[in-house]
Amino acid sequence: MRRIVLNEVRSKLLLSTLACLAMLVSILPARAADSGLGTTADSRVSVSDQDPPEQAERSEQPGDADARASLSDLEVAAEPIGRPTPPLRRARTRLWCEPPLRTPNMIGDFFGGYSAGASGTYEFDRLMVVANDLDAPSPLPPAGSKLTITEAGPVGIYSSSIVNIQQLQQALRTGGPVPPAVLEGTIAANATMTTSLTIAQIQTRLASTPQAYDIIPLVPPPAGYNAAVDATFQARNAITATTTYDGVGSGAMLQGGVDALTAGADFDAFYFYAYNLAVNVPSPSAGLGPAGRTKVADGNSPLPQDRAYFHYGLFDGVPIAPGGLTMNRFTPGLEKMFWGGTASVEMRFPFAASLDSNVLVPDGMGGQDVEFGNIAIYLKVLIYGDERLALSGGLGVTSPTAEDLKIRLADGTPLLRVQNDSPHLQPFLAGLYAPNDRWFAQGFLQLDVDPRGNSLLFNTGGGLTPVGRLNDATYLMADAGIGYWLHRSSTSYLTGIAPTVELHYNTSLQEADSVALGGLRVGNFGDRVEALNLTAGATFRFGPAASLAVGYVAPLGGGADQQLDGGLRVLLDYNR
Repeated sequence: MRRIVLNEVRSKLLLSTLACLAMLVSILPARAADSGLGTTADSRVSVSDQDPPEQAERSEQPGDADARASLSDLEVAAEPIGRPTPPLRRARTRLWCEPPLRTPNMIGDFFGGYSAGASGTYEFDRLMVVANDLDAPSPLPPAGSKLTITEAGPVGIYSSSIVNIQQLQQALRTGGPVPPAVLEGTIAANATMTTSLTIAQIQTRLASTPQAYDIIPLVPPPAGYNAAVDATFQARNAITATTTYDGVGSGAMLQGGVDALTAGADFDAFYFYAYNLAVNVPSPSAGLGPAGRTKVADGNSPLPQDRAYFHYGLFDGVPIAPGGLTMNRFTPGLEKMFWGGTASVEMRFPFAASLDSNVLVPDGMGGQDVEFGNIAIYLKVLIYGDERLALSGGLGVTSPTAEDLKIRLADGTPLLRVQNDSPHLQPFLAGLYAPNDRWFAQGFLQLDVDPRGNSLLFNTGGGLTPVGRLNDATYLMADAGIGYWLHRSSTSYLTGIAPTVELHYNTSLQEADSVALGGLRVGNFGDRVEALNLTAGATFRFGPAASLAVGYVAPLGGGADQQLDGGLRVLLDYNR
């Protein structure tokens, strides 16, 4: 059974090949004569001129009647457009044999999606100042006044695994061990504290809880404390950041579990400071890599093809770095037809001279490097075709082959990583309309879906640890173009010139995804993205197989969603 099926497939392929050959032999001379184009001597030779006389005189063999019927069908199918040829048969020869010579590929645009990366502050060091054994005055101030205590210094600056007074309170109340503190520096000033509550409010708070070690909120300490702590931070770290006082995590407690405010009571005041690094790292959409997003319409046709190609894009003002960046993107690829020319599979291998995926902060960006992108595979199937219209559909899958997005501190400490481990699914529909031998219009409608998101790792103090997954948005992309053959020739080296104009609409179908990690936000920024680009260019065809397309991409509308300031696309294709 399998052998029978294979034989049927081979027969269909053979008939398709014979149809193409018959058309090339008989239809091209007729078309050249109708259009006024010159023909060569070889192209004027008909099938009957090549048959030797002895073949006509041989005895008829079994199957010759079917063969004559097939040849008759082929001769009818190969008639030039304008003769009374059955529409379905004429459509088959045009769609399977002529498309590389009939309609150029779309030129395409550039769309990266949301601007992504990390923004906010990252705390990579923390210290506490302890002003201990501060005795309440005797007698206590009036009930409506705040409590201020000042004693002789110096005051110690400590490092500890305790990050705030709430954590210290929990350890004291449960009787657990209090982590040790290491003296890192001193403040040459008096030990002091001033409560933000009045004496009466403090007494009410102490009486309202059955447990000891209530936290008494404090006003910020003198400015000299901040300066001394900042100098200690700089001595401990090779990175310059900002020293920030943590008022919420600071406070005072009565010593020894005392739960009443009396004259002479001892207080310990704890002031916590954070060393925060400002992070603002825009990058390509998470997990796509610096080579950017792949669109099925870029340099493609709704019709299956046999081709090899090399496409180039120069895009200026791409928002993957502060102020925008110039991207040089290269896309070699292959497309191969099967099922008698009604389907094809295509593979793209993009790479780009762009932003390095290893980003350093506080610089906000890495250097420039050549980075490999996500390999894309597209399956395209011709759904319908007649003498003027062709419809196709398929599915694209981008494999996560691009580099992970890695953000490091200037000293080499890893801060976070967005792993590129999710494929993207890109179902699409496409159409081609050619009312005559000159005008043509074509377009694509595509989705870009991230089915599972990319792993997010963050340095919480003990190295990179998984903290969740970051999902890219789902995008809708609509691309349409119209063109006209200004020049077509079968005798000159330049066989065709076709200017084209294209519109490309790209939008997200959902809001961006991001993850909050303390003061740092990681992910895709913004709510929705919507971009409209115009591409104008021309395709030049050389001989029967090679073509060169050049186009310029310009954004329409501008705004925060603008994906580029302008771009040049150059497409070199070779069709079999």
